[in-house]
Formats: sequence, C-alpha cells, structure tokens
Amino acid sequence: MRKFTSSQLSQHIRNIDIYGYTVIENCLDSKLINTLHERLEELYDQDKLYSGKPERDKFDKYIYNLQNKDKDFIDILSYEPLERILISKLNDEFYRYLPKDKPNYILSYYNARSSGEKLDLHIDSHVPSPGNYTWAMQAVFVIEEMGRANGGTVVVPGSHLSGKYTDRSLENLVHLEAKPGDIIIWDSRLWHGTSENKIKKSRWALIATFTRWWIKQSMDITRSLPNNIYNQLSDKQKALLGYCSIPPFDENERINTKTSYESLKANVEDYFK
Repeated sequence: MRKFTSSQLSQHIRNIDIYGYTVIENCLDSKLINTLHERLEELYDQDKLYSGKPERDKFDKYIYNLQNKDKDFIDILSYEPLERILISKLNDEFYRYLPKDKPNYILSYYNARSSGEKLDLHIDSHVPSPGNYTWAMQAVFVIEEMGRANGGTVVVPGSHLSGKYTDRSLENLVHLEAKPGDIIIWDSRLWHGTSENKIKKSRWALIATFTRWWIKQSMDITRSLPNNIYNQLSDKQKALLGYCSIPPFDENERINTKTSYESLKANVEDYFK
C-alpha cells in the first residue's frame, strides 16, 4: 500500500473540510484489488437476493455486511492514511478508555455496490448541519474504474456545510472519476449520488460508513460477526467494529457505554449472554 507524507494527508483533510470530499489515488496495489474483485464476484454469485431491496436498486448489484464475509475486507479499513484522516475527523477526544492515536470511531455499515440506475442526490448523515463538526464519513474503495458513463459518483462540492437536505433538481454536478486502487472519502453530509450506468458495465466499489462511537450502527455488526472472523481480529479492529461501545444490559453490568481493549471478550457470544 502506498505511503503518504503528513503534508499530503493534511491536504486531503483540507479538501474534506472545504469541498466535503477528497480522492486519494493509487492506494491499493493491483494484486489486492484483483483478490478483492474475485471475492466479490464469488460472493455475488452465491446469493443475489436480499429482502427489502428498494425498487430503485433493482438493476444494482449489492453485497451487504462485507465484514462478515472475509477478513480481507476488514483489513483494508485500517489502511494508515485513511485511518489517520478518520481519526482527525471522527475520534472523540474525550474517549479516555482507548489510546488517543487509535480509532474510537466505529464501522456502521459496509457493503459492495455495482451501480445500475441513477441514484438521486442524498446525504448519508440523515441530518444536515452547517459547520465543521462531522459525525459520519464514507470511504469508497474503487475496485473497477469509475466514470461518467458507468454509473460513477456525482457530488455537489461544499454542500456538506449547507445545513440543508439535497436539492435534487440540480444539474451542474461534479462527476468523480477514479481508477482501481483509489479511495474516495467524503463527509456524510455531502450531497452525492450516482449517474446512470449507460454502458451497463460492472463497477464494483466497497463502501464503508464510519461514525462517531455513540451513533447506533446501521447493521448489528457486533452480534452478527462470525466467530471465526472475530478471533482473527486485533483489539483495534474489534473496537472499530463496535465491541468497545456495546451498551450495557443494565446498570448491574456497568454504567459506562464506552469500554477499553481490556473489556474485550474471547468470543462473540460472550457479549450477549
């Protein structure tokens, strides 16, 4: 994986502050990209149907809960430049139970998508707000080339600071282009969507949503993670998946929602006895 200087990382953080997004080029090597691509095709062939899939997504390919499928998908979430950017934007400085140089933000949602139909402008933070306080961010790991013709991402630069929901009538949008191995990072308040995949060519990308530790995860990651994957994870990775911020059952268990690495348990089922 490519290394970055502090100056380069600072520029990416400034991009996010000002424009709401940044593109980090040439992060993942071609061998890893090929491995992940092959795994996606294998997983998609195993099960193409999910209950509750919106009608608007009927021409899209989805694989949900990548953290439950293969540890390789979890490992790339700790890519150092990405982690350093997320720490600067999402870490709670008052979280005393974990080291300050380690993530205390958590993974909320993690899927793979190959777009088909146009996706209208939207925000993923659910609530718009002005100012520089960020509570959710997306990282898109580009697996196949992305552009205007094959359903690439469109954004409205600076819209994360508007404090407003999206105006879907806008036509002057920025079309992001990226190559396999690039990572796109944006503030979840950013107005974004996708163009129509006019050439109907596969465009796989991994999309990870990260939030501050106190925000409820979109999937029950801590309960659903297979134990064989859990037992391969580092303490840092377990915390990233939410195991240091599981709410207590009641006051007899504990009164702190935040916990430390020392509170991590041997197996997934041990948290829910």
